[in-house]
Amino acid sequence: EGGSAGSSSGPAVASETVEQSTPQNEPDLWSWQMGLSVMSGLIGSMLSATAFSRQREASKGKLRSPSSLSGIGVSASARIVQQLGGSLLDAEAQSPLFSLGPVPRCTAASDLRRNDRHFTIITTAALPWLTGTAVNPLLRALNLARHGRPVVLVVPWLEVEDQAQIFAAGQTFASKDEQEETIFKWCRERAKIDPAVLPLKIRWYGAKYVHNVRSIFPSGDPALALGQDDPRDVLILEEPEHLCWYHHGTRWPELFRHVVGIIHTNYQDYLIQKKDVDLDSDYLAPALIPDEIKEASVFAATTWVCSAYCDVNIKLSSTIMPLPNEVTCNVHGCRDEFLEIGDMCGKPEHQAGGAYYLGKASLQKGWGELLELLEKAGPLLEGLHIDGYGSGADQNHILKSVAALEHASLKMSNGIDHANEVIHPYSVLINASTSDVLCTVNVEALAMGKRCVLARHPSNNFFEEHFSNRCHFFEVGDAVGFANAVKNALAAGPAQQLPDGQRHALTWDAACERLFCAAEVRVLSGRFQRPSEAAASRLAYRLHHDTMKDRLILDVIKGATLGTKTPWGEYLNEWRREGLGKLKVQARLMEREMRPDHLLEHERYIMERIKELAGNMIPNSPSQRGRTDGDTGAAARDTSVSTEVTDGELEQASDRRRGS
Repeated sequence: EGGSAGSSSGPAVASETVEQSTPQNEPDLWSWQMGLSVMSGLIGSMLSATAFSRQREASKGKLRSPSSLSGIGVSASARIVQQLGGSLLDAEAQSPLFSLGPVPRCTAASDLRRNDRHFTIITTAALPWLTGTAVNPLLRALNLARHGRPVVLVVPWLEVEDQAQIFAAGQTFASKDEQEETIFKWCRERAKIDPAVLPLKIRWYGAKYVHNVRSIFPSGDPALALGQDDPRDVLILEEPEHLCWYHHGTRWPELFRHVVGIIHTNYQDYLIQKKDVDLDSDYLAPALIPDEIKEASVFAATTWVCSAYCDVNIKLSSTIMPLPNEVTCNVHGCRDEFLEIGDMCGKPEHQAGGAYYLGKASLQKGWGELLELLEKAGPLLEGLHIDGYGSGADQNHILKSVAALEHASLKMSNGIDHANEVIHPYSVLINASTSDVLCTVNVEALAMGKRCVLARHPSNNFFEEHFSNRCHFFEVGDAVGFANAVKNALAAGPAQQLPDGQRHALTWDAACERLFCAAEVRVLSGRFQRPSEAAASRLAYRLHHDTMKDRLILDVIKGATLGTKTPWGEYLNEWRREGLGKLKVQARLMEREMRPDHLLEHERYIMERIKELAGNMIPNSPSQRGRTDGDTGAAARDTSVSTEVTDGELEQASDRRRGS
């Protein structure tokens, strides 16, 4: 049965070659072991239904989700998984699991602490798009490189038309070098790190922005962006499900010694938040598909690719669906800039107090929940004033809702960087959002010494466990509890510097240490050294790869999920030329085999067998043995009549078939 996560101990193990840790190609013949692995996976999937249902309820705030973090600086939950594949055993109704005796050290391939390890990080966004999957992977790469570990950061390159849709103020780049210089400038100014002096390289893969889902997807195989001299050692896939849903290139575990996926986004909730249907759109299917089907489809596709392409899947919080080989751990930190602001809390300019909220102006990003709670709280928050900062598609809608508030007031301004000096004086961040996996704004606010008003929700487990003295919680949708939490937070006074232990927990050094813990694999039994070698994982890859390499199937799936246009006319013409001709030939062959004489022969045979069966059964029946000879003759006559009626009915049925 497979591996578990935890801190490693003992002397460092010498580096192994890629060939040593990569399994040898095995024949693809089916054996009883593979059959057993498939059965295990099917049974595990069925057993996971209850756990998955509970997980979805918890992610929507209806159930309390147990946390998986046990320490503030270095923490990750240990998981025991089967090498045959299947569901996580400890996900089934919290069944007890035990590991007795000494725990083996992690495998050499999964020991990421050694200074001789090389990291490749592939992500789904790049600056100047200020989104989490652009900023956090970049900061992770900077921290690893700052400690002497070589890093290759692979980011998407968009065409100019796509750049104008997502970059601020319509900013575009004619070349990759121009955009790379913009990224390096941000690192120097905001992260206070110069990438030019670090062992950090940037590679680019071709990608396309899909407006329907507000996301970037690879247009080919990102592995082709790697240089021939780039070591294939440790691979971190930021959003592995996003990168691999339509991947039809080389299997990542065959290229790298250890593959870690970090799941940033709850795509099940993200996809069902789009409720508007554009009747003039060329593609309406994604908007018309029921939410339940969307959720189930995303669950199936995500577990499929995470099993096929990753050794370990790290969820930032338990709002994410159950995944194969999962560990729940916050592996993000914040820029030193925020911690330095928190260190200055004693200065007069940080003593003003007051409440604020900052986030993209989208109703699904906390604004809708905040406005609803302010309206429901009514007189309980009489006189409360909140300053809001955010830009986005729903800004005008939010402004109209703000104007309708009767008791509390909210002043809406355009979005700014969270480290802007305008934010420094505030003492309380009010964030009612339950749509995030792990809200970076909360991390940054705590680093600046502020208090946070948060919903008691699985996405906030990290803050409730380790910053309960700085956070004030309320139950999801509870306006009275929300009002009390706001009052208590404001009454606590101005921002205060964090203690050393809590301050360190928010650094990228601590975040990388948590990553090293979560990525470890310990082999308890079995011959495989990594989860991606298990039969279920290899089978998942084979099925996914064979499906995605078919252009028709790939385009149809993309159309159904992304809303992209599918060339149906071209496909239908091709089918008429080839597929329809084959069907006509098969129809003629079937017609020849099913001619009337052939059917009549079968009918005669069936009638003879029925008569024979009736003759064998009736004389031996219990009631027949107690009858007299006269009765027997009568029974025979009755049987004859009954048989004649049956023959007539069969002849009529035969005539009707011949006429047809």
